[in-house]
Amino acid sequence: MKLISQLTKNLITKLEENSELLDTPLGLIQVAREGTGPKVLVIHGSPGGFDQGLAWAQHLQDGGCELIAPSRPGYLRTPLESGKTPAQQADLYAAMLDVLEIDKVTVLGISSGGPSAVEFAARHPNKTKALLLDAAVLQPISPAGNWFDRVISESTIGTWLSCLIAEKWPKLSAALVVDILSSGLSKDEKRQATNWITSDPDRLTSVAGLPCSLAPRKFRKIGHRNDEANEIGLDPLPFVEITAPTLITQGTNDAFPLMEHAHEAVEKISNAELLLVNEGHHGLPWCENFNKVSERQLNLVHTDPN
Repeated sequence: MKLISQLTKNLITKLEENSELLDTPLGLIQVAREGTGPKVLVIHGSPGGFDQGLAWAQHLQDGGCELIAPSRPGYLRTPLESGKTPAQQADLYAAMLDVLEIDKVTVLGISSGGPSAVEFAARHPNKTKALLLDAAVLQPISPAGNWFDRVISESTIGTWLSCLIAEKWPKLSAALVVDILSSGLSKDEKRQATNWITSDPDRLTSVAGLPCSLAPRKFRKIGHRNDEANEIGLDPLPFVEITAPTLITQGTNDAFPLMEHAHEAVEKISNAELLLVNEGHHGLPWCENFNKVSERQLNLVHTDPN
């Protein structure tokens, strides 16, 4: 337990050094900023925090964007009271942008960050340049039922064990990520997906860092539980109210049943397109066939709507 306590202290210190806590009229919110260029508001998934958002959107930063990555309510230093529902969280993001004196952003909603990203685009159209939805939860969905996944993501020991594996055996960690986040891939296809990740040192380091976006569990548990409650009884999202150009991306082999979510959204949002990532798992930026999506996202971010 002493080791876990020290690991927790070290990680929290690092996370606090890389972010700031803002006081908005709607409550406190933790946020990190990285890069320069057109601004992208990155809404992380579940479990997660600003660190997961930064890791996921690295391709956008590399493509000349500034990432604005908050921790959603209940995660890390953002209290749940700052916004329990997707609509409340969307308004919190808008208040945060006002404090930061940022007028307009492209919004990227990742997985469980999808509902509040949609709400932001609908409720704050003047602040929304474009909407990107990656493997997004957009309809009611039950928590993951796989016992192994839940042990890893929901226990203190499980989260730290996954961090240890990532540090000591990053290639094994990459294989576990592919296995957990994919469905319907053969053993050879999983091996190919893992080999593609491990063939590039930067890519391997990035994937190996993902497990740490689950830790420390005690600082992410409240947000995770709130997300699950919201998603089980998710109210219909205001797709028809979105006016910004929208790009919805979904992997064909995502471990989560999100394909129907993507198709419904693209039918209801007036200016939307759907891009499928062949053999893509839930960790889309770490899929071999994500390049086309990355290029299209950067095109939307860098295009002047005027």
